[in-house]
Amino acid sequence: MRTDGLNLVIPEKADPERSRVADSWRAHGGTVTQIGRFWDPPELDRAAIRIYANDTFALVLAQKLGLRLVSPDDDLLLRLPAEHIGRRIRIVNLRDACRLCYPTFVKPVVPKQFRAGVYETWPQLETECSGLNGEVRIYESEVVGFDAEVRSFILRGQVQDAAVYEGSAPRRRAMEFLSAVACSPALPATCVLDVGYVARRGWMVIEANAAWGAGLNGCNPDKALGSIAHATQVAA
Repeated sequence: MRTDGLNLVIPEKADPERSRVADSWRAHGGTVTQIGRFWDPPELDRAAIRIYANDTFALVLAQKLGLRLVSPDDDLLLRLPAEHIGRRIRIVNLRDACRLCYPTFVKPVVPKQFRAGVYETWPQLETECSGLNGEVRIYESEVVGFDAEVRSFILRGQVQDAAVYEGSAPRRRAMEFLSAVACSPALPATCVLDVGYVARRGWMVIEANAAWGAGLNGCNPDKALGSIAHATQVAA
């Protein structure tokens, strides 16, 4: 993808993967602006801006500049076909987590509210979530061990690139599965999908992330540019 006329805005703080994306962005014709005071940004042509940054930076800057960031719905996993999820998973309120069968995998529906992971007991999860409202929604699923994990950048139903970042698995098989998932109407126009392989059970979607903030995890930055560029839009 050519990035002529587009300005990629990234944080000043050094990050190797963001630097790779920035270098690719420049190589394809665009400009890159690094800023520190994202809560008080300089004058910028918002029609040309594309954001690639961590959550706080990106969300605050987008609000300040009147931009909309394209992100997967928080409950996306429950809207995908069961054969793409491949495991038992549900959403419950935190107040009901005391009745779950432990150990179990738990993550917040709204990212970053607490650490996702396998919790051995309710008291362990309760301690981690101290201070959170009982209405907080959480994903709860059976514990599975992935033999391989793959990251992919998706744009308009097409896989732009994919890379195995944990374990080992045939990339061709991963691409076949990703191509099927990418066609789901539940996905936004652009996003990043992580999928995993479990022996004797097959491939399953792990999670979906926003292309404006996801790391490359082995993907080619040249092929990820389209997904990143389309993840920032001027708010209506």
